[in-house]
This record gives sequence, structure tokens and C-alpha cells, in this order.
Amino acid sequence: METKTSDHSLISLVRELRDETTTLVRQEIALAKAETAEKAARMGRNAAYIGAGIAVAYAGFVILLLALRDLLASALVRPVGADAAVWLSSLIVAVIIGAVGGALVAKGKKALSQESLTPRKTIESVKEDKQFVKQKLASI
Repeated sequence: METKTSDHSLISLVRELRDETTTLVRQEIALAKAETAEKAARMGRNAAYIGAGIAVAYAGFVILLLALRDLLASALVRPVGADAAVWLSSLIVAVIIGAVGGALVAKGKKALSQESLTPRKTIESVKEDKQFVKQKLASI
């Protein structure tokens, strides 16, 4: 009779361990999903910053650039001639705008490179869960 009781208690412990492990795994999966979604949202926001930076750089500077090009062209007419002044002023403006656009892209790229989709909290929690399961199995 005592063997049946100890067998029954061992079976109950194994079932309890199974149920707790199942619950734990489900909770870890939910945590991993939440953490990954949070990181993906941050990365998406940073990518949007890159896109917005490019759009603002383009839209905000178009008129200013045309005015700058015309100002440079008028200043360069006397030293280099009218024909050369037009293309030289356009070239100077293009180089300046290329540098500004490159700086915006570099900023966004740096922000994205600092992000990681690795669910670090979940990994730590799984390691703790592994220790918990080991302890439970050792006590059986």
C-alpha cells in the first residue's frame, strides 16, 4: 500500500512539474513576443526618422538651394563667365546638400545599429527557468 502511495505521489509530482513547465514555457514565449515587438517598434521608428530626414532635407532645401545656386552664379559670372558660373554654382550647392543628406543618413544608421532584436530579458528568464526545472527534478 505504501508503494502505491509513493507511486501516486511521484506521479502527482511529475504531472505538477509538467504543468508548471508548460505554463512557464508559454509565459516565456509571450515575454519573447512582447520584447521583440517592442524592439521592432523602436527600429521602425528609427527607420522612419531616416526617411523623414531625407524628405525634410529634400523638401525644405529645394527653394533655398535654388536661391543659393542663383546667388553663386551671379557672383561667379565675372570671374569665370556666365556659362561656367551656372554649372559651377550648381556643383557647389550639390556638394553641400550631399554632405547634409549623408549626415542625416549616418545618424539614422547609427541609431539602428545600436538596436538589437535579441530578446535579452527572455534569455535571462529562460536561464532562470532552466535552473528552476533542474532543482525540481533534483528534488524528485
